[in-house]
Parts: sequence; C-alpha cells; structure tokens
Amino acid sequence: MPFPLQDQEAQLTPVEELRQQIAEIKTAQAALDRNGTQYIVMMGDVAFQFVMQEKIATQATAVPAQTATRFTESDAKMIARAIKNAKGETAQAMPLAAALNMALAKKNLSLQRLEQAISVIQWLPPIRRDSASGE
Repeated sequence: MPFPLQDQEAQLTPVEELRQQIAEIKTAQAALDRNGTQYIVMMGDVAFQFVMQEKIATQATAVPAQTATRFTESDAKMIARAIKNAKGETAQAMPLAAALNMALAKKNLSLQRLEQAISVIQWLPPIRRDSASGE
C-alpha cells in the first residue's frame, strides 16, 4: 500500500520555513490599512485569535501576529484587561504594525542565526570514523 503524500509544509527545511514565515509577515505588513490603526491582543510575544460570540471573546488560541484577531484600540484594551496568565500578568493591546515589526525582527534574527550555524557546520572538518575509535 503506498504512503499518502505529505503536506508540502512538512517537507520544508528550517531555513525555507523561516523564509516562508518572513514572507507571510511582509505580506501582512503590506496589506495593513494605513488610514486606521488595528490592534491585537498579546501576552508577551504570543498573539491571540479569538472566537467571538455576540461581540464577546469566548475562546483564545495562540497564533502568529499576522493571523491574530484585529480590534479597535478600546476593544483590544478591554479584552486584554480580562486575560491573565498563571503568573498574574495581564495581556496587552498592541498595534498590529508594531506586533508585525517585532515578529519580523525575531524571524530575521532566527534565520540569521540558523544560516550562521549552517555555515559553521559546513566548515567543520569531517570526522573520521577510524580516529574516533582510537585505532
């Protein structure tokens, strides 16, 4: 019996995955409404997507900033005040543009570090099996 085809994303290398995430963030930045400011709710560097029922947030899921639920500033602040983590810290309302800039900076830094690590590994001398066994 043949194996089912895997999802294309599952076949991406870590470098390709980071580049794809960077492209998604840049696409979201380009699509921002420049006339109005959109806000999202974040806890630290984790953004949330909410299930809304009759204008009330009933459930939250951690998502990338570009897919977080967007609110007006006052609504985001009201929802953020109602969310606390186990340490008692309150969530924050953050402008979407700032959250995307923060996410992009983190992904670029991760990509740079990964590419540097790959470069170092490629320059390492090969390990000889016979020298490793002491013979």
